[in-house]
Amino acid sequence: MPMLFPYQDKDSRIHRLDARPKMIFVLAFFLISILISDILYLAVMLALVLAVAAVGDVMEETLGLLKYTFYVAIFIFIFSILFAPAGNRVLLDLGLFRVMEGSVLFAISMCLRLFLTVAAFAILTFTVHPDDMLRILSRFGFKSMTGLSIATRMYPTIAADSDEISDAMKARGVEFDDGNVIRKAKARAPVMMPLLLNSMERSMDIAEAMETRGFGAGRRTRYFDAPLLTKDKLFIVSFLASIPFGLAMFMLGYGNADYLGGEPLSITLLGTAAALVEAAFFVPIFLGGE
Repeated sequence: MPMLFPYQDKDSRIHRLDARPKMIFVLAFFLISILISDILYLAVMLALVLAVAAVGDVMEETLGLLKYTFYVAIFIFIFSILFAPAGNRVLLDLGLFRVMEGSVLFAISMCLRLFLTVAAFAILTFTVHPDDMLRILSRFGFKSMTGLSIATRMYPTIAADSDEISDAMKARGVEFDDGNVIRKAKARAPVMMPLLLNSMERSMDIAEAMETRGFGAGRRTRYFDAPLLTKDKLFIVSFLASIPFGLAMFMLGYGNADYLGGEPLSITLLGTAAALVEAAFFVPIFLGGE
């Protein structure tokens, strides 16, 4: 069984770029997505991160991840319309329920923010090798990062074990897909005990192997961290500069649309220019690595 969100080993400009600029790129995107709520801003940023996915040759994988996010977006859209009525203009009057313009704009904004966050996460997942990420983050606490890395890698292993146990039980005549939801859940309950035992045995093996190699017994004696190139440093500076610029634009009212307060959808020249300048801070990533 393939991993759920595996690293894609491809020869693209984004893959060849050092992991540290890519991690800063995604971090800046997360922070900007929290700040902004204007639909224009979010649309420009989403188009940018999808273009990065295309250059990195992970567009198919990113869209596959967004496909699962689409169902969550539908829930958020309906929930926002039902429980966050806002705006002065009625788009649809159903008698007991009215669809307001402000609610729809707010729902679209929330969905775009969700897509933007997930797409940025996809860039990090599909183009940054887990070992590189662990090596960088371990400088801030290698024990915690090692535990997090092992836990992350255990998920696909446990999922594969679950499939193998289910297949073995199906071969012995156990039906998992008959009846209602409660009956299906009861049918899968016997899978949990062998799955739990397998997971505990595997975790003990990992713990013994790490103890044998002296993990955590003293100061680390080997650590390699390739120096950043001048180009990579400039990338990081550009990505980090997007955060104070975005904060300044937010305080000036650009990218901060109060749709719940009744603010209509508007596209102005200054607003469009501010959104494009914000996106320009992230454009250097398209140069990629050597």
